[in-house]
Amino acid sequence: MARALGVGWWNLQNYFDTDDDPIADDFEYTPARGWTPALFEFKRRQLAAVLRAMDAQRPLDLLAVCEVEKDELLADLLTHAGLARLEVVRDPAGTSDLRGIDVALAIDPARLAVERVRSHVVNLRYATRDILEVSLRERATGTPLVVIASHWPSRGLGRYRSEPLRAAVAEQIAYLVQDHVKLPAREYLAAREADDLARVQARWETPVLILGDFNDEPADRSVTEHLRASRELDRVRGETNDIDGFRSAARYRAQEVFLYHPMWPHLAREGVGTYYLDALRSGEKFANRYQVLDQLVVSRGLLGSQPLQLAVDSVEIFADPLVATRSGRPRRFRFDRDGGRAPSGVSDHLPVLAAIAVTD
Repeated sequence: MARALGVGWWNLQNYFDTDDDPIADDFEYTPARGWTPALFEFKRRQLAAVLRAMDAQRPLDLLAVCEVEKDELLADLLTHAGLARLEVVRDPAGTSDLRGIDVALAIDPARLAVERVRSHVVNLRYATRDILEVSLRERATGTPLVVIASHWPSRGLGRYRSEPLRAAVAEQIAYLVQDHVKLPAREYLAAREADDLARVQARWETPVLILGDFNDEPADRSVTEHLRASRELDRVRGETNDIDGFRSAARYRAQEVFLYHPMWPHLAREGVGTYYLDALRSGEKFANRYQVLDQLVVSRGLLGSQPLQLAVDSVEIFADPLVATRSGRPRRFRFDRDGGRAPSGVSDHLPVLAAIAVTD
């Protein structure tokens, strides 16, 4: 058995360089607005220290991040963190976000090979932040692994007023997952004609890994009803969700694609979350201030007896003292634009770590 694949996700909280991007609203992060090279260097050192600690706890083979300005900035950060073995998967589409922040992915090319990169947006009044979809292949077993990384619309307008925006993104990701685990209708009919059920079943077991800052929690409707992510292993892996025979193409196309959400246990623990928020600018206050917004969700192909298997008990919120206070709150990055106080903190989100076992 090969060493497990180490997986990480992290929202870097506004990791911008000091250059003014003429097509993005990043004016807050320019020297003219107090975002100096010295502050940038401090932020980079803080982020790099946490990445080193994450890698020391679980050697990283796949790292996805959000709130990074561009791929080159992530590559530079990895070098400063001593993680130059990780290569950034270049996204030629760039970012559609008005502020210029992006989602990015880095992998260890000795463990994973890139086969396809696609970027998607949901066109609301403004296009959402990019949904990064990367098709990989694990080298030791030749097993495919689809990674979908995203940063869902914020709750800045109020949790419920903005909920439809996150539901729309969840629906788009659910559609992408379905595209990977189901054959197109004509191919399904051809498989049925050839009595090739194994082909249909193999497609149903395609491993899909979803990472992101959902800006909703595992129990919220965008995640449970629209993404179709369940806390029940049996709902995803049980007999009622098997494909054990042919049916009409219409029934096959309509079959629900349930995903498994391994982060539900964190909801039951007091003082645990990836984000801490007391209230919104709208005045909405939260009864539960520790929120699990950063999440990891998998398809049935990463459960059971497949060559790649999520180690469910490995999914954790990384709360090292470098990035979390003693009470478990993220050490939010803060700085004064007038230089009156020294900068402090790292990010307003805690990272998520997990392991995917590899069976040769």
